[in-house]
Amino acid sequence: MNNYFKLEQERSRYFFEQTLVLSTVKGHLKGTIKYSESSEVVEFANMLLDIVNEGLAAVEEKFPEQK
Repeated sequence: MNNYFKLEQERSRYFFEQTLVLSTVKGHLKGTIKYSESSEVVEFANMLLDIVNEGLAAVEEKFPEQK
């Protein structure tokens, strides 16, 4: 039973790390989109933002009780 709790703790830490990284990247991308003067940079940042949003949705789907 002790291994179960260790596994759950590790799983929770993994979820936290993934959402923290993805949320940080999302914030930087939004800043890039807002302040960039290059349409190519904005287009690329929007594409990456879509990927990050999909990643966040996948993590939240995988660990729904952690929301």
